[in-house]
Amino acid sequence: MLLPELSRLLAASTIARRDHTATLLLNGEVLVTGGTDINVNPLSSADLYNPATGKWTLTGSMSEPREGLTATLLPSGEVLTAGGSADGGRCVSSAELYNSSTGQWTPTGSMTQPRCGHTATLLPNGEVLVAGGVEALIDTPDTPATFATAELYNPSTGTWETTGSLNTSRASHGAVLENGQVLVAGGYHNSSTEFFAGLASAELYDPSQGSWSITGSMRLALAPSTPVLLANSDVLVANDAQFYHPVIAAWVNTGALPKVARAPGKASLLQNGNVLGSGTVCNYSGCGHVPVSACFLYITSTNSWSVAGSMNHPRVGHTSTLLPSGKVLVAGGYSRVLGGGITVLSSAELYTP
Repeated sequence: MLLPELSRLLAASTIARRDHTATLLLNGEVLVTGGTDINVNPLSSADLYNPATGKWTLTGSMSEPREGLTATLLPSGEVLTAGGSADGGRCVSSAELYNSSTGQWTPTGSMTQPRCGHTATLLPNGEVLVAGGVEALIDTPDTPATFATAELYNPSTGTWETTGSLNTSRASHGAVLENGQVLVAGGYHNSSTEFFAGLASAELYDPSQGSWSITGSMRLALAPSTPVLLANSDVLVANDAQFYHPVIAAWVNTGALPKVARAPGKASLLQNGNVLGSGTVCNYSGCGHVPVSACFLYITSTNSWSVAGSMNHPRVGHTSTLLPSGKVLVAGGYSRVLGGGITVLSSAELYTP
């Protein structure tokens, strides 16, 4: 039986980057922007991937570099980027819009406070919910407390307004729209008494009420891989090998992951309803948890996992984007070998189911 494969693209991205964003545009192209380079410098540049040609081209740059930003496709076809850090330290409140027709960015209203490591979720009414985050990317005990605050972006006015706050402040969490509500799960919590305390808790935002309610907690306290809304309205968190079941408001285990690597850090829903997991590290004694190329496939009909071939380059901190063709574009990220330094990647690959 032939496994689905990952094939290296003929062209690499114009710029090596990690921890960036990737947004599928209405015209089928993919906008990649932000993140950091090999020297951990935040980037303002942006690339476009054209699936028809398999090529990358530079497009307009954001007005300032952004690490820890969010990017959201609006119903208008514009892309809203918000927050992030321009210098690897203090975060910004500014936001800007990308116009795919002109390839240019224009400023829009600023958030009510600076944020990095927040989430941004497009609501059914066209507004964007931004929740949580932190005001600085400083890994010391002096790191500012995480935020519980949330706010809404109105594309019609280009302005932000506050909405109900989370029950628990958090950053580097996951968020997904589920049955008209926003499910937020995991992340970490900073306070005057806690430093990078992992969270397993989850909450639901009700847009009609502008408020949050606590729901069932995940099995593990972690920063979840991209939560994936399945066809049956369950929400899969690949690196916890669990899914949220909205009917019982609880998390249910999936089948066990194959023991060839640790759980994947990225996940993309395929057109057939299954989920591709990528971005894993080794799991044997003494391996140093370096990135490996192994990928996994979650099969929804059997609630089980299988090996889904291997990437050409081991990588984590990349993006994984489902294309209109049904293929998945994996781009950028970083790799390293045991005892060696980090290599930030410009390469990209296509997964063919």
